[in-house]
Amino acid sequence: MLNVHAAAIEAAIRGCAVAATYSLNTAQLSPNTGYVEGEVLFVDGSRLVFFEFLRQMAAGLDREKYRYHLMDASNQPIFRYDNAPHYPGVGTFPHHKHLPTGVTDSPAPRFAEVLAEAEAHVLGIP
Repeated sequence: MLNVHAAAIEAAIRGCAVAATYSLNTAQLSPNTGYVEGEVLFVDGSRLVFFEFLRQMAAGLDREKYRYHLMDASNQPIFRYDNAPHYPGVGTFPHHKHLPTGVTDSPAPRFAEVLAEAEAHVLGIP
C-alpha cells in the first residue's frame, strides 16, 4: 500500500519541470498504517514540505492526516493545506487552506494537485 502511494508521489515530483531536488521518506507503522513525508525544493528557492498519514481500509487507502506547506525562499508561507481540526467554522471542515490573507474553505487536495499549484506559482501563473 505505502510503496505504491509513495511511488506515485515520486513520479509526480520527477515530472515537475520546476523541481530542483527532493527528499521522500516513508514508514510502515503497522500492516495497515504508515506515512509519507518529504520536501521538494524548486528552482526559485521555494519549497513544498508535505506529510500524509495513511490507513489501508477495505475500500482503499485513506489519508487520515495531511499537510502540504509551500514557502518562499525566505520561508514565508505561500499556502498550506491541512485537515487539522482547528478551524471548525470553515465549510469544508476539517479540510482548509491557509493563505497569507487568512484561512479559506478547501476540499482535501491530492498531492499531484498541490504540486501543480506550486509549479504554477513558481512559473508565475495565477
